[in-house]
Amino acid sequence: MEEKKRKTIYIFCIVVCLLGGGLFFYNVAKSFSGLGSTLSEHAFPGSHSTWLEEKGLYSIYHQYESLSDGEKTSGETVKEDSIVVYLRKAEGEENVELKVPDSKKRYSYMGKKGVKIFEFENPGPAGYVIESFSSVPSQDASYTLVLEHGFEITRLKGILVSQAFLLVPILFAIILFMRTYIRS
Repeated sequence: MEEKKRKTIYIFCIVVCLLGGGLFFYNVAKSFSGLGSTLSEHAFPGSHSTWLEEKGLYSIYHQYESLSDGEKTSGETVKEDSIVVYLRKAEGEENVELKVPDSKKRYSYMGKKGVKIFEFENPGPAGYVIESFSSVPSQDASYTLVLEHGFEITRLKGILVSQAFLLVPILFAIILFMRTYIRS
């Protein structure tokens, strides 16, 4: 009877490890597939309206490389220091203050790459109009700007929760396994 109980505990430890691994991969896939919802892409030059739901710090990235129908497209013909951006609330005429970030943060997500060029504070749910053009008249090429909020935090939360889903069950299974082995 004692032998059968030990085998059951060993099988339980294996199942717990497999369950933890499954939860880890599920959470990684779920969190990274949800990252796209934190990014809002707009083609420029021109003007676009957008609604920003959450309050907090938003970033504007120049997307200098992307994938379109499996082919890489590049926006490097327009340099980020030549991009002029105006942002105003939809119901007003006053421009929102855009700050130049301290560092040129970059992102890479599903074949798309960008560099942060501006950031601003959104006090709450509001509609905005974003206008942009190149300050160099000879550059009439189109480019993509991305509004982002919470991309890095969402990615960090996904990684931390995934690690917990992996480590907690495995540590529990190892402790239970060792306890059972030592007692036998």
